[in-house]
Parts: sequence; C-alpha cells; structure tokens
Amino acid sequence: MWIIAPQIFVLTIVLHISHGARTTNNEDRYPSPRVVILGATGVGKSSLANVLVGRDKNYGGRNFRNGCFKVSTGLDSITKQTCADQGYWLGDSNMQRFTVIDTPGFGDQLVEEEKTIENLVTTLRDEIKYVHVFIIAFKQTDNRMTNSLRSMISLFEKMFGNKFWDNAILEATHWNHGTDAERIRQASQPALTQKFWTDEFNRILKKEYNLQKDLKSIFIDTFYHHESSHESDTFTNNSQALLDFSLSRKAFQCKDIEIALTEIMQLQNDLENLKKEEEDKQNVIDSLTEEKLRLEETLDHYGLTTAAPLPEKH
Repeated sequence: MWIIAPQIFVLTIVLHISHGARTTNNEDRYPSPRVVILGATGVGKSSLANVLVGRDKNYGGRNFRNGCFKVSTGLDSITKQTCADQGYWLGDSNMQRFTVIDTPGFGDQLVEEEKTIENLVTTLRDEIKYVHVFIIAFKQTDNRMTNSLRSMISLFEKMFGNKFWDNAILEATHWNHGTDAERIRQASQPALTQKFWTDEFNRILKKEYNLQKDLKSIFIDTFYHHESSHESDTFTNNSQALLDFSLSRKAFQCKDIEIALTEIMQLQNDLENLKKEEEDKQNVIDSLTEEKLRLEETLDHYGLTTAAPLPEKH
C-alpha cells in the first residue's frame, strides 16, 4: 500500500507537467513559425496574410470577427484587432504549417488608438507568446518617412524593445514585377531598384531608430499575374525567402512586451512636435518664396536686372 501510493503520486505529477508543457508551448493552436505583419493602414497587411495561408488576396474575412483578414479598398482601417490564423504555407499541404498574425494599421493619433494598441500587446504577450518574424510592410511608394510611419515604428520599438530588430524583415507591398512596372522604376532618377529601396529604408531606420545592422527585404506582390511565369516565379522565390528567414530566427519572447499610456502620450507629443517643426519650416519656405517673387516683380517693373556673377579667378 505504501509502495503503490508514491508511484501513483509520481505518475500524477508527470501527467500534470506534460499537460502544462503542451499548454505553455501552445504549438497545437499556433504552429511555428509565427509571423506577425506590421504596417500602416492601407499598406496591404491583410492581403499578404491571406495569400500566405493560401486564401484569395481580396478575402472578405467572413469567418473572422472585428474585420480580421478582411480586405478593403477604403482608407480606413478594417482590421480592428490583432488576429491569428494557422494553415499551410501558401495553402500547400505539402509545405510547412505556420501561424500568421494580422494587426490593425496605426496612424498618427496614437492616444485615440490606445485600446487597439493594448489589444496588440495582450494578444502577443498572453496568447501568441513568441514570434519568429516581424514583417514591417511598406508600400513601394513609401520612399520617405512620413509622420504616420515614424510614429508607428517608434511605437513598435517602444513596445518590443531593440531586440525585435533581430527578427524583423522589410516587405515592399504593391511592388509589381511586370515588365512595364519594372521599366518605369528603372526610368526614375535614381532608378528604383530593390537594392536602392532596401538600402534607403535601412539608412532611414538606422538614422532614426536603434537599428544596428541592415534588415533583409522581400518583395511579395499579392496581385501578381498567375499567367506570367516570371511573376509567378518571383512570387514563389520571395515567399520562400520569407519562410527560410522565419525558420532561421530564434523565437522572440513576447512575455515582457508592454507599453504604458504615458509612453503613448509621449510618442504622440513627439509626433505633434515634429508636425509643428515641419509646419514652421514650410511657413519659412513659403515666406521666402513670396519675398523672392515680390522682389522679382519689383525688378521687372523698373526694368532692372541682377548683375551676372563675376567669373572665378584662376
């Protein structure tokens, strides 16, 4: 009797630990790798999420609540909460199972979006628990750091800390790989190549944030022409590059992520100050432009011209 009881007790503990390990690991609900898509409103995050799990790029989100994975052509954010879905990579049952997390877009009114930000934090921290890759999505045309993009990335860095850059990758949405689109990009000055786009964003991110080394980039076009072998191959290659990257990353633990309302308010204040500085600079430019035009009109009225510059002496 005293011999059997400890064995039963030990068996009970083992079963309990085993069950607890499965609960903590939560691989059955969120298979790895786990991919979070971040970006501004309207950049195409939901389209990308849908395509990665094999759904149509214009999926209407009918099986999800709160606008999750719903695609719309409007300017307002449709996705209102952070949502996870699992499936096979590109919908191919022969490929890797994984989890994709769709997130709301953020603008430049962070205080008003406090609840949305709080939902992002609690979902990643309490449900997803760890992430292998953060996709930071920009449109191809986002060739400069707007106030919305600046506030969004500041928010991510505050929320996740500097270590999140180790799991981050850049995605250029709406990057058409067709011949005409490529010709137009090559004709711009300077030519808008994938290397130029990547180098430019890395330069900006290193200058304004705590990024220490260059981020890799992918160019997954969710609107590629399936009839084009070139566009199809390019889509497959970029998608595979994303999968390879996610499988190569050490999991980012989300247990410590948080952001307080005071930090959100500080980010909002910083953003407002940047807006004010830009407005002041623009006012100075406008004033100088008006003064220049007024002086030119005066000179023209009196038939005067400015003296030509003297030749340089050698």
